[in-house]
Amino acid sequence: MTKENIPEFTVTTLSQSIRNILETEFEYVRVKGELGRVSRPASGHLYFDLKDDKSILASVVWRGTKLTKRDLIEEGNEVVLVGRISSFPGHSKYQIIVEDIQAAGIGALLAMLNKRREKLAAEGIFSEKRKIALPTYPLSIGVITSISGAVIKDILNRVEARFPVMVIIFPVTVQGDSCAKDVIEGINFFHQEKANTKGLRPDLLIIARGGGSFEDLWPFNDESLIRAVSEAKIPIISAIGHETDTTLLDLVADVRAPTPTAAAEIALPNRTEILGQLNYLSANLRNSAEKITFLKMSLLNQCSAKLKSPYQNLNDMKKSLTMNILKLDSIIKDAFSEMSNDVKLLDKDLSTKLKQIFYYVSDTKKRLRVLDEMALKHLWNNFRKNSENFMAASRLLESVSYKKVLSRGYSVIRDEDEKIVSTKSQLKSKSALTIEWADGKVSVRADK
Repeated sequence: MTKENIPEFTVTTLSQSIRNILETEFEYVRVKGELGRVSRPASGHLYFDLKDDKSILASVVWRGTKLTKRDLIEEGNEVVLVGRISSFPGHSKYQIIVEDIQAAGIGALLAMLNKRREKLAAEGIFSEKRKIALPTYPLSIGVITSISGAVIKDILNRVEARFPVMVIIFPVTVQGDSCAKDVIEGINFFHQEKANTKGLRPDLLIIARGGGSFEDLWPFNDESLIRAVSEAKIPIISAIGHETDTTLLDLVADVRAPTPTAAAEIALPNRTEILGQLNYLSANLRNSAEKITFLKMSLLNQCSAKLKSPYQNLNDMKKSLTMNILKLDSIIKDAFSEMSNDVKLLDKDLSTKLKQIFYYVSDTKKRLRVLDEMALKHLWNNFRKNSENFMAASRLLESVSYKKVLSRGYSVIRDEDEKIVSTKSQLKSKSALTIEWADGKVSVRADK
């Protein structure tokens, strides 16, 4: 074929033909390289370069394409792109239309993870100072996890056995492209004012997932999720994978649990231990109350023993009055005895001193009358004075008598042993009581 016989193409026709060949011959390819310049325009598409030490391949991810590891699209990451080769006729360029992206081995993911960890640590996101302490006795907990599988069952069973509280579940996917987004949505849901109004704001959150491969747990290293957890106002427990698995979520969470079951144990107190502590404190309180009551009763009995009863005061007054009467009788007897002796002496000299005797007798009679009047007056005055003292003592006795108190509307309560019950703590369960008023008594039974 000569040059003159070569078919003639328009630019558009040639570009379209090349595009058809590329899309036919390279329907799907896997290309390994390092990500270069990454562009994220407002359209939602992603444009970036895939390069090695000699060449650059233009790459695009259309807005509607779902990638399981979209966060791998970061400059400097070594990845494997899976997609279709096509061209852009308007500028005579070819490109790969990406439908999946994978890390170029675990090493690349680890390098990316370390880089992200260092970046977030430098911002203080993993600092212990910003972490929130867990409540000691939560009334409700929120669980962000898959609604199916053993994880949620293990958590619910542990909650029921340890310390039953309200559990609010926010179901999410726990792996894949939408996992991190779903977990962030769950955190935001529990922080809404609407959730608080409806009583759906828990005292703490548990983000849980069972074990899995390094790639399965990768969404829990998502930077957006880590920032959402660091800004949360509700304390969060991370329970991702097994004890040997560590994600960035474990570092930013307020508390890290080795397993989902352990998360429930960390979140809730032990009901058996609490009941034991309550019983111990109750016994101590009861013993202290009994000791205080015993000491107070002993002190009351000591004070009561030092007080004289009204009956004793009245007996003392009666004894004093009796002694005064005996003394008065003795004085009168002594006076008569003395006068009788004088008469006898006068009788001896009766014959010679008759006249004096008559005078003396007359005078003595007068003196006797005066003495008699004085003695009687003195006796009457003493009797009246002692009588007044006795009446005063009687009135005093009456005023301090408990029956006088009863007449003013009070009552006396005695137990079945006739002991006065002055405080509620003295009552025994189902004990028989007697209540006395001024006008009578009635028997009752206490129902304590």
